Amino acid sequence: MLGVWRIVVAGTMLVAFAEAQPKRILYVTHSAGYRHDSIPVSVQALRAGGRVEIVATEDVGMLNAATLRGFDAVLFFTSGELPVTEQQKRDLLDFVRAGKGFGGVHSATDTFYTWPEYGELIGARFNGHPWVQPVRFDVEDPEHPAMAGVGAGFTMLDEIYQFREFSRDRVRVLMTLDAASVDLGAAGVNPGTEDFPLTWCRRYGEGRVFYSALGHFDSTWRDARFLSMMQEALLWLTGAVGGDAMPRPIRRPSFAAETIGNSASFEPRGTISPGSLISVYGAGLTPGGTLAAEAGRPVTKLAGTTVKVNGLRAPLLYASPTQVNAYVPLEARGAAISIEVAAPEKSTAQVAGADATPGIFAVTATREWAILWATGLGAVEPSGSFQATTAQPVVTVNGAGAPLLYSGLAPGWLGLYQVNVAMPPGTTFPAGLLFRFGGYERALTLQAQ
Repeated sequence: MLGVWRIVVAGTMLVAFAEAQPKRILYVTHSAGYRHDSIPVSVQALRAGGRVEIVATEDVGMLNAATLRGFDAVLFFTSGELPVTEQQKRDLLDFVRAGKGFGGVHSATDTFYTWPEYGELIGARFNGHPWVQPVRFDVEDPEHPAMAGVGAGFTMLDEIYQFREFSRDRVRVLMTLDAASVDLGAAGVNPGTEDFPLTWCRRYGEGRVFYSALGHFDSTWRDARFLSMMQEALLWLTGAVGGDAMPRPIRRPSFAAETIGNSASFEPRGTISPGSLISVYGAGLTPGGTLAAEAGRPVTKLAGTTVKVNGLRAPLLYASPTQVNAYVPLEARGAAISIEVAAPEKSTAQVAGADATPGIFAVTATREWAILWATGLGAVEPSGSFQATTAQPVVTVNGAGAPLLYSGLAPGWLGLYQVNVAMPPGTTFPAGLLFRFGGYERALTLQAQ
């Protein structure tokens, strides 16, 4: 019995030991074309994650069926026509189709131009890098594990690729360029597009594919956000974590003028005013993700969606498939105003323009003062002051005038108006507050905090 017991324990320990072994990735960094100086730093950065075993090599001879059996995924940081045989090409494709992973970074799309199946595998081919500068990246799929530590997006310096032979019908886009952060008129830019996917994934047979166009500079591989994306992506590639890789159906966003209004009151429907926060309701307003911008810091692209008001990019605070909240630029004026939502297909609607579309978000009160947060009270310059033609609000409490202490932009916000008033002497609670702005009135009941 003692001998049997020892055998069982040993067997259990061997199974546990096998299960605890990290996934192994063959990191191929052979450069048959341009060689990136960041390759050594990339090896150090990927190994520092410690969650997978990185075997880095310049030897493309390792891309054969026998060697690949010892790995869970292959990752390319390569360029040019790698010196491999036709059998090696078949071995790599069979490896991925059978349920393993293939990943690429940066110049991996600048590789194997004479091998059509490779372009299908990785999802696109390099077509120039018109921008080398700090740019903003927009996370389109926040639910994918590779994007878990990135947030709504980030700004970073890198060499930005664009592509040919790319189709959203074949891949699931995870992150794109915010085109507002670059010059679309720069030399070499693909004409007529503002959709620049930079990170995506897909299924290939039973296997998984991940690609990110970032990685040109040493600083990229030292950026915590990029490293978080890469480390989580490698876990996904090896099957250690789940995550959808199916392409999303590309459809035109659906909304109408009646689904657009002040974010606070949603009235009047189909009417907006410069400087206000608006909500757009509909379907397909993002490619599938839901994200909120950092408080007080709207962005011009969010969850893969942009909004234009009379052709002007509107900063976004929130985006989901059914609702988008946006700031109407001060320059967007006119009796008829065009709203465009692109995700990435575009739809437009015409709404009426107005000087003001008032609405109250919330009120906070004490026995000494009250603060009202509103939007749609008219164009407010970023300095916080109303334009000279804008009326000031009037507030009464229990029928008595409440002295105005401050009226202007809420500190740190666009489109959110703040009204501070002093409570009239002798105010009793609960108190009835009446807010008047032009022809708009809103009655509220206050409880003192």
